[in-house]
Amino acid sequence: MNTGTSRSYGIRQHSRGKTRPGSSRWFRRYRWLIIAGWLIMMVAVGWVLFSRSDRIPLAASPGGVTEQPATPASATMPPVKLPADDAAHEMLTEWWYYSGHLQTDSGERYSFHIAAFLRKGTLTHTVFHGSLLDHQTEKLYAEQARTAGNPSDGRRDGFAFKFGSWQLQGEGAQHAAKMAGKDFALDLQLNDSRQPLLHQAPGTPIAGLLDFGVAGKSYYTSRPRMAAQGVLTIGGTARKVHGEVWFDHQWGDFEAAKLRWNWFALQLTDGADLMIFELFDRQGEPVLRMGTYSKDGEVSALGASDFEASSRGTWKSPSSGGVLYPVHWTIAVPARGLKLKVDPVIRASEFDARTTTLNVYWEGAVKLSGSHRGVGFMELSGYHPSLQQAATSQ
Repeated sequence: MNTGTSRSYGIRQHSRGKTRPGSSRWFRRYRWLIIAGWLIMMVAVGWVLFSRSDRIPLAASPGGVTEQPATPASATMPPVKLPADDAAHEMLTEWWYYSGHLQTDSGERYSFHIAAFLRKGTLTHTVFHGSLLDHQTEKLYAEQARTAGNPSDGRRDGFAFKFGSWQLQGEGAQHAAKMAGKDFALDLQLNDSRQPLLHQAPGTPIAGLLDFGVAGKSYYTSRPRMAAQGVLTIGGTARKVHGEVWFDHQWGDFEAAKLRWNWFALQLTDGADLMIFELFDRQGEPVLRMGTYSKDGEVSALGASDFEASSRGTWKSPSSGGVLYPVHWTIAVPARGLKLKVDPVIRASEFDARTTTLNVYWEGAVKLSGSHRGVGFMELSGYHPSLQQAATSQ
């Protein structure tokens, strides 16, 4: 902003030095209405821009994808530097995400996810989503919130979001996550004894940078097994919990509205961690299929030909227009001797975010069987039929 000079950008200047008295009085009388109208218009524009970023259309079934060499643009982008890149960036889309399985000393089991989404455009918005599943009763609690601006303290080597009952904070290997709803609350402290993962598709030059084709590019880092302990409260009863939590951070100038994805974060009982990511465009064509396998400090990037992922069954949502989600999967990584059956802890794990990001998606805990056992989380985005209709009409 330049406040020291006054310029004319193509606006005709009248040679007369006088202003008509009537127009001056009219402006003074209605200037606050004009200002208020302008502010309302800007908020509306910001809402539309933000919400469109989350309208992820339905695509066709997964298929093959050819791995492309790095483009010149991706080759010149800066490498990931941690912990500095844990902080917020001046980029279009960014999120910090936690999901995990918890238990009490007496063996009660729970799972949760909590995320902060930051969208920068004409106006900056921040959205919080969170859910908690009681495995004993199979009751799912969900909360969400939306606010203008960025409710973070702007620290250089981490992040600290605080808004109402929401809190997400992290510096290096030490994190905290907190959320609360009408009937539940969760307060966790997390720490990591391992190095973070930088996800990388085979053939790309920069670790932690993924090419989403026409949708843009995204940096992607994870801490797949953070040790967690804290307090969980349901119905006024507090209990101590502990477990392992998966942390994701993605940021970049990319448009999520141009993509549909299936995402899996799996923690095997033998100590291995597996991330599988399948992205498709609006026409159902594969954009990127990749993954990361890690165990005992060894990290391997998985290309499209290194794994197989196929749906074994679906669940139809009764509350969002009959959305059909592929919630049962088989995932195989032959070189690692893995052939996993991935099944939801409960099938009804749809997250209805129409009051904050105007979309719905499936986000829930999964259990593993087959060649190995374990737990994890699955996210299925872009399966709403209204979004499919919008995509096919463009």
